[in-house]
Amino acid sequence: MKYIFIVNPTSGNGKALKIVERIEEVCKNRNIEYEICYTKSSGDATKIARKYHFSKNIIFSVGGDGTLNEVVNGIMGSKNILGIIPCGSGNDFYKTLSKLDEEFPVIDVGKINGQYFINIVSIGIDAEVAKNVSLMKKIKLPTSQVYNASIVYTFLKYKFKNIEFTIDNKTKKSKFTILTVCNGRTYGGGYNIAPEAQLSDGYFDVYFVDKLRKPIIPFLIGMLKKGTHESHKSVHKNKATRISFKCDYDLVCNIDGEIVVDNKFDIKLINKGLMLYNNKEFVKEILK
Repeated sequence: MKYIFIVNPTSGNGKALKIVERIEEVCKNRNIEYEICYTKSSGDATKIARKYHFSKNIIFSVGGDGTLNEVVNGIMGSKNILGIIPCGSGNDFYKTLSKLDEEFPVIDVGKINGQYFINIVSIGIDAEVAKNVSLMKKIKLPTSQVYNASIVYTFLKYKFKNIEFTIDNKTKKSKFTILTVCNGRTYGGGYNIAPEAQLSDGYFDVYFVDKLRKPIIPFLIGMLKKGTHESHKSVHKNKATRISFKCDYDLVCNIDGEIVVDNKFDIKLINKGLMLYNNKEFVKEILK
């Protein structure tokens, strides 16, 4: 079985590019047949992964959550196995995966408006924060402070919208602070939105937060960071396999770190839809 490494040279401020020599060294030492491919622009990781659609390989995403999402969309429907070398600023999905002991876990996958995801979909102030991260990156800030700066910026600019939210055929229309559909546990570089989520249980963990007065939102975000938000009276949790969002205005949706704007989103769960290669020692050897 061949190992295909899809490298995003810009991930982690160039971290992904810096470990290419290490990938080559480890593969040669282990007598692994390998190939290294590089992305040049958005969507390239999906296109590269699709080139190997009719063979069976382990295809590694070497980058952050955005690169990982592209690779997932290129692998789905093939016999290929997904590998992850986490080199982004957040690496949120890998935080959940690293807690599994299985070397080849088969996990659930989500599909939203024709696009696949494996970690988290969100709509609301947290999605706007993710969208505004790109603006904050243009300011010369330490990488560790980019997300915090986006929180402050979004807090000042955010406007609530009436959203029709359907979960397993039960519909609620209201103004929400946060709506998230979780396969993994964390997003935004470590915010513990779904502390008990399981990658292979056949359900999404779905959270919705009622409209809050703006002065309360920073307190809620602090609880999200710690994973204690479920105790807040405005936070509601469900388990579901089908969810939809609809609005009269465009909604910003964060799909595994990728931003999509639309006024309607339909989400479904694909039970045990993807096999992963979860060899922690191999990853540690490369990242050493």
